[in-house]
Amino acid sequence: MKRVLQRSVQPDHIVMPRHEGHFVDPEDVTKRITNIIRAHDRIKDPKTVTENKPLSEMGLDDLDVVEIFLEVEKDFFMEFSDEQVESFKTIKDAVEVVSNHRFADTY
Repeated sequence: MKRVLQRSVQPDHIVMPRHEGHFVDPEDVTKRITNIIRAHDRIKDPKTVTENKPLSEMGLDDLDVVEIFLEVEKDFFMEFSDEQVESFKTIKDAVEVVSNHRFADTY
């Protein structure tokens, strides 16, 4: 008689939405992205980096924004499309995308 192996199914360990519908705490995301931007070479005064200030007013050009969001991708283990990066005008715009991403890393 042949034995049939039965597959066991692992339960879904996906974190359910929390923090008012977000997968990741927006405050935590804001702090992490702000710290990445403050560490960039083009930022002369880290105190000028705020959530609602346009990235262009911080002295960042398009290439700087791409470099920053490559670091954000590494930090959160996720990828942005080119269109998403182009749509980020403030830190708050990026926080909305990251905090609503189902698989953003929260370490």
